[in-house]
Amino acid sequence: MSRLHASEALALAERCAAEAGAILVGRFGRPAEGASTKSSATDPVSDADRAAEAAIVRGLRAARPADRIIAEEGSAGGDGSSGIRWFVDPLDGTANYLYGIPHWSVAIACADADGALAGVVFDPLKGELFLGCRGGGAWLRGPGGGPDRRLAVNAVSDLALALASTGFSYQAHERARQAAILATILPRVRDVRRHGSAALDLAWVAAGRHDLYFESVSHPWDWVAGALLVTEAGGRVSELAAASGGEPRIVASGAALHESLLALLRAAVQTGAESLNLSR
Repeated sequence: MSRLHASEALALAERCAAEAGAILVGRFGRPAEGASTKSSATDPVSDADRAAEAAIVRGLRAARPADRIIAEEGSAGGDGSSGIRWFVDPLDGTANYLYGIPHWSVAIACADADGALAGVVFDPLKGELFLGCRGGGAWLRGPGGGPDRRLAVNAVSDLALALASTGFSYQAHERARQAAILATILPRVRDVRRHGSAALDLAWVAAGRHDLYFESVSHPWDWVAGALLVTEAGGRVSELAAASGGEPRIVASGAALHESLLALLRAAVQTGAESLNLSR
């Protein structure tokens, strides 16, 4: 098993994210090409996703041919003999992208035998690069190449004062489950935001723009990079064992808020199930 230094992984992820971001910005606002759907009729993919992913995979393969690549649109690379894995979401927020909503991102994470090693979440339209590596903190590099700003989660400890972020499933029956859970959560927090990019939601928790995040995301490319940012910014991330689709799986927040958030989610899942007459 080969070793990879976190700084090397981070530099490679930055280069690949920048190339993908340039491709996506160049196509943004134009009529969609090659549009189709995946898990449901509301789960889109387009040639923009595919082109961005191809660029990232080319960059990773050229630099690290023996690493394993796990990418949202199905690209693969390497035989995995190095023990290093890359999780790639070339366009997180495809629906936003296709609707012309300027909120989407590129997410790339690198992991070794000890877990997440380095990760980036890039917002090309704003020129914001969120980056972090294990033991090295989480940082924000803004447009114009100014100095990186170290990120820290908010210290809020009262759920009633916490701004929450979440996302919803592409499956209608799972959205019904999520709506029932949200009915319990919404009165207990400051407010809830749903922006449409899980990777950016997590990056924004790390940056203090949200206090907490929960969602039923299951694919590692959706959350590994963002979760590393949260933990390196002093927060906590829990991966829950959801009993059914639509239940929260990835939960992130500042450390002072985390246990009360988990308790609230457990109660919300139970109450939601009862409201829908589902057995637990």
